[in-house]
Amino acid sequence: MIAKWKSLSQMKRDVIFGCVTVLLISLISFSATDSVTEFLCRTVIYMLFASAVNIILGFGGLRPLGQGTYFGFAAYAYLYMVVRMKMPLGAALPLSLVCVLVLAAVMGVLCLRSNDDLAFAFMNMGLNTLLWTMVQKLQIVGSDTGITGAVRLPFALSTKANFYLCFAVCTVCIILIYFFFKSPFATVLKGSRENIERLTFLGINTRNVRLVAYMVSALFCGIAGLCYSMRNMGAFPTMISTNASLDALIMCLIGGMYSFFGPILGAAIVTVINVQLPIYTQYYQAFEGVIIVLCVLFLQGGLLTDKATKELNESKKNLKRKGEVV
Repeated sequence: MIAKWKSLSQMKRDVIFGCVTVLLISLISFSATDSVTEFLCRTVIYMLFASAVNIILGFGGLRPLGQGTYFGFAAYAYLYMVVRMKMPLGAALPLSLVCVLVLAAVMGVLCLRSNDDLAFAFMNMGLNTLLWTMVQKLQIVGSDTGITGAVRLPFALSTKANFYLCFAVCTVCIILIYFFFKSPFATVLKGSRENIERLTFLGINTRNVRLVAYMVSALFCGIAGLCYSMRNMGAFPTMISTNASLDALIMCLIGGMYSFFGPILGAAIVTVINVQLPIYTQYYQAFEGVIIVLCVLFLQGGLLTDKATKELNESKKNLKRKGEVV
């Protein structure tokens, strides 16, 4: 059985893993109570959020310390348009994503000016902190209490119906990210992660490549934020804080940033720790800390690693054993 599984191509493995995950969540949701349904809804939204962050982290090799900006900004834009401006839901949804793309373009240009990983990370985090502080202080967006309102779509007003809407949206978006992951553009993006100097020598504008990837990541983060605002029927400062960005990074780290399904697994683990463990112990965050330390010490690639990464790591180890410089 194990030999047959190993003989399958990476795409077939991904399809099987994806179908099993969707089927498992669907089966659980059929007989779930409202509280369990809310938990499942949060889990699938964070699966999308972590997958979106991994476009920059795992594919691009950058350290996005502020992608929570778009997760929260989309929610705030949507709530502000619907609650304060009395805009129809159908118009507010696409306009919110347009606002996210415009913000991502501006912030992306600023963060990628030097095309340096460290500068990108701290510039991204600095802008995220700036927006988070503004959201907490400005009365026009509800200050530290946020904005609340009836923002669920007419056909998804109940907890169960809203879950199936979010589940469907997140599933479609994750599939789109998978196709992006397999695209030639993603290959170039991975090349910028491995050897940006070589790509520059070949005449590829790596800054533009990273900017496009940054905007794609922001778009899917924004979609996750919209789903989360519908789940909570509100937008709150915690959604745009640096803690939201850090949670997504932890999900990718634990699950495996070099595997497509790594962030999905990491999102499930982190959500269980943050939501279910507090019921049994007040030291639930210690479990997350222990897992992070163990991953850093023994599983730098996370719990999941794709076939190509495994083969690359094996070839590097073989070269080192032969005494060659990698």
